[in-house]
Amino acid sequence: MKKDELTDAQKKAFEENKAAFRELDEHRRSIQEAARARLTAHGWEPGLEEHIPCLSCPCPDFQHGGPLGTCRRSTCGHPLIDHDLPL
Repeated sequence: MKKDELTDAQKKAFEENKAAFRELDEHRRSIQEAARARLTAHGWEPGLEEHIPCLSCPCPDFQHGGPLGTCRRSTCGHPLIDHDLPL
């Protein structure tokens, strides 16, 4: 369906969804910043910037391919959102 084929109600619903996802993203970022600060205050060093370490366990880097977007590493298994994603 093209954007110009949407009803006014559908357009409004998409705008509300967009705003809700923006709010969720802002909340995710604040949680990540707090988690990162908590760990670095206790001497945690995430390593090289090209890695995406987990903020919920000592997994050194997210590996794609796990079920439902989780880390494929057997020692991790957390979802992508738990990892130190670039802001």
